[in-house]
This record gives sequence, C-alpha cells and structure tokens, in this order.
Amino acid sequence: MRLRYLLLWVLLLGWAACQSDKKVPSDVLSPDKMEEVVWDLMRADQFVVSFALPKDSSLQKDAEKLKWYNRVLALHDVSEQTFKESFRYYQTRPDLMAEIMDSIARKEEIIDKMPNRKPMRLVE
Repeated sequence: MRLRYLLLWVLLLGWAACQSDKKVPSDVLSPDKMEEVVWDLMRADQFVVSFALPKDSSLQKDAEKLKWYNRVLALHDVSEQTFKESFRYYQTRPDLMAEIMDSIARKEEIIDKMPNRKPMRLVE
C-alpha cells in the first residue's frame, strides 16, 4: 500500500515538474499567442513576396515587409519590442519553439490539403 502511494507521489511530482517547465515569464508572449503572431507574420511575408511585389514593381521589398509585419503586430496588440524579446526567449527554449513551429506546420498541412488549394511555399 505504501509503495502505491509513493509511486503516485512520484508520478504527480514528475507531472507537476513538466507542467511548470512550460510556463513562460510574464513579459513573454504565451506559446499560443506566439504561435498566432508567428503564423500571421509568415502569412504576411508570403503575401508580400507572392502578391504585392509582383503586382507593383515600385515597392521596396524590405520596406513593404516591415509595413506588413507592423500591421500584424498591431492586429495582435503586440509591440515590436515584446515580440523580439519573446522570440529571443523561445530561441533559448528550442523545446517550446519546436512545439510552436510544429503546430504552425500542421496548420499549413491542413490548408494545403483543402480542395482546389495550391500548396503554400514560403519562397518562390
């Protein structure tokens, strides 16, 4: 009976340790919020490269991308500084960054499998 309780406590402590390891500092975007922002930044980048630049040759690539990135950050009510600090944090936590990027990849796969949908490519 004692062994059973001891095993239960060890499992609970292990589970709690894994859960607390995934918490991020309060000044960092949560993994879910970071995923949303990165997903939209990637889509904005794709829009500029695939649609805006080919339609208007007078646009400056970097300036146009920056304009769209700022729109995405404003849409999510995230400052550039907060995003950069959060991104640096996730770079130091490859386990969390991998979860975010894997989730984004799954979204892309779902969209690419939609009928009459061309696969999305980040670079053409």
